[in-house]
Amino acid sequence: MSANKKLLDRYVERYNAGDLDGVMDLYAEDAEQNMPDGTFVGRDAIRDRLAQELIAFPDVNHVVRSFVEQGDAFCDEWTFAGTHTGSLLLPDGRELAPTGQRIEVRGMEYCRVNDDGKLTLDTLYYDNVDVMVQLGLLPEAVPA
Repeated sequence: MSANKKLLDRYVERYNAGDLDGVMDLYAEDAEQNMPDGTFVGRDAIRDRLAQELIAFPDVNHVVRSFVEQGDAFCDEWTFAGTHTGSLLLPDGRELAPTGQRIEVRGMEYCRVNDDGKLTLDTLYYDNVDVMVQLGLLPEAVPA
């Protein structure tokens, strides 16, 4: 198994366990995380964002569906599932009270790793409108 795949496996194991300190050990100090809700630069900013996610979805189950790599970069397709039982900080600063809704979303990410084996870039792609529909914030689309 490659070093990048081992890194991803450690990340997923720690994230699913709610081990935020363990997850943050995998990021370089100056890492950047790009999400549909913004760009987070540095471990402190990434930690704050991930903490909000784990508070909102404490029963998170992140599953890797596929993995490819080239050199210091890798991509993986994943599924995120969890129940919204904690407050969720929205990009505009408002808090969304727990909805009790179970969500499941598929996405992909592109990552880069430095020579020390730490994540320097983590760019995630997923349908945040689908997340809002599943949380009950937007109505489902009506077929034409």
